[in-house]
Amino acid sequence: MNASINARKPICSIGAGAGFAGDRIDPAVALAGSGQIDTVALECLAERTLVPAIKARLDNPLAGFDPRLRRRLTPLLPVALANRCRIVSNLGAANPRAAGAAIAKLAAELGCRGTRVAAIHGDDVLHLSDRIAWVRPVEGKLLGAHAYLGAGALAEALDGGADVVVTGRVADSALFAAPAFRHLDPGPQALAGAITVGHLLECGGQLSGGNYDPVGQALLSAADYARLGYPLAHVYADGTAEIALLDGAPGLLNADTCTLQLFYEVHDPSRYATPDLVLDFTGIRFEQIGHNRVRMSGARSLGPPPTLKVAGFLELPGFIADCEIGFAGTAAMARAQRAAETLRLRLSDWRDEDIAIDLVGIDSILRAGSLPSRAPPAELRVHVSARCADLEMAQIVEDEIYALTLSGPAGGSSVRSERRPRIEVLDGFIAHDLVRPEIEWSQS
Repeated sequence: MNASINARKPICSIGAGAGFAGDRIDPAVALAGSGQIDTVALECLAERTLVPAIKARLDNPLAGFDPRLRRRLTPLLPVALANRCRIVSNLGAANPRAAGAAIAKLAAELGCRGTRVAAIHGDDVLHLSDRIAWVRPVEGKLLGAHAYLGAGALAEALDGGADVVVTGRVADSALFAAPAFRHLDPGPQALAGAITVGHLLECGGQLSGGNYDPVGQALLSAADYARLGYPLAHVYADGTAEIALLDGAPGLLNADTCTLQLFYEVHDPSRYATPDLVLDFTGIRFEQIGHNRVRMSGARSLGPPPTLKVAGFLELPGFIADCEIGFAGTAAMARAQRAAETLRLRLSDWRDEDIAIDLVGIDSILRAGSLPSRAPPAELRVHVSARCADLEMAQIVEDEIYALTLSGPAGGSSVRSERRPRIEVLDGFIAHDLVRPEIEWSQS
């Protein structure tokens, strides 16, 4: 290991406890119980999970936080508190205040008396919708609008003695940058490093070998994936960091996995906007300093962004009909292709942009870029997805799928049908001074 790093002491050590709403909880428990970190962050919120949370809050003012909150925190809270490890998460979704109260109640039930919970709210800016610069006109019903908050309020809560910090819509990286936020060297460059660390950790197992097949190297086994270790980072005052796995944890953490995660959801590596800073990733360096251990340096700040990003959620008229029918056995592909063509003829009055008909396993993802099959598959599914003005149109699509079981190629079966509302995400931007995060405290 680099001797100069040994001579320094990290200002914080943070673990990646989750990378999405339904992620595993055992890696977070292992990190919290390791004694090697002071904070574990669980990134559990995305647009797809915020929409049902908004709807749940509309039905019940005490709902709207992640329904997995109790299941996640029941095994984690006692271990984290026993090891003086704080928890930071966006499990608050559309109702962080209710989430804070629920966490304090759960802590009391678990015998964790005196647990201090800080709920960060203020990201809900629906009441300011007329002050938001939307990227296109608002068409349909605006269900919600949430600004992406930065790390400042989370850092204030941690410095105020919070054992658990729960938020709604913040930048994913802010969850992980917050523990370092107030302890970095002066100036924006160190903060740029801490935010970059957050961006690297925010997807959990994706940094440590998940979603990655190395070329010309040994692959992780099913047993490795089943127990995949999630990463942690020791962050230094200058914003550099050591990123590692717990000793003995299965995984693959190297410069390649770090580079791939660095570019995740990044359109321009020279100008990656977060609520706190715009970052330049082009000078990032990853140095392998041990087994599953990488040193990160070279992040650079381009200054704060002029505005905060807002995610708006539009409910549009009509529905999406999503249906499938399966074919298997001899000549399954030929029968499925005839079924798909039958559907195209039966639904020929649909506009091309409102309907997609494809074969799962053949061209449902790559479409025209799919390669010819060397051998016909033994089973596959015909898939239809259609925008429908009303439930009657959705029923027509479903009926045409079912009609294939009697009036289509032989062997059509295993029909699946779903109808869902049309929800679209609408991006916008809002002035910093219009968004005022607040902290609400609870205690078990």
